[in-house]
Amino acid sequence: GREFEGEEEYLEILGITREQSGKYECKAANEVSSADVKQVRVTVNYPPTITESKSNEAATGRQALLKCEASAVPTPDFEWYRDDTRINSANGLEIKSMGSQSLLMVANVTEEHYGNYTCVAANKLGVTNASLYLYKRVLPTLPNPFPGPGTGRVDNGSMSLAVPLWLLAVSLLCLLSKC
Repeated sequence: GREFEGEEEYLEILGITREQSGKYECKAANEVSSADVKQVRVTVNYPPTITESKSNEAATGRQALLKCEASAVPTPDFEWYRDDTRINSANGLEIKSMGSQSLLMVANVTEEHYGNYTCVAANKLGVTNASLYLYKRVLPTLPNPFPGPGTGRVDNGSMSLAVPLWLLAVSLLCLLSKC
């Protein structure tokens, strides 16, 4: 979008920033023939910076996902750590890195999975990291409207009630006699 004019055969951009990446066009013209135009793509390399790191919460027995995103040229490589130990895709943990984003997936959360994780993004120009946390989600328990043995239970967050036969009979009798 900006025009530079000069008699020289090169363009020098001092203190270039990543925002100045893109296509540049060189146009040479004189009175003898039509202008000659060439395009050049300029790529500005820069070290990674974490642009998004998303902690999450999950209940035991459920799936969990931690997300880390970094901006860098060249595209960063990602590594995940738990405490000081590097994580590999094994034992119910899976790492998926696609371009500037990396996901750490836990297939079946156990008590040992809760805690602090570190996402590391690196390219040839630098390294950066972010700390993420997997929190324990406590599923709410619903109050039992029919106290007593075998009258109600909570199963994986959904309520299933076993109503005693006598309660059904009393309710039906009450409806018929308009109590």
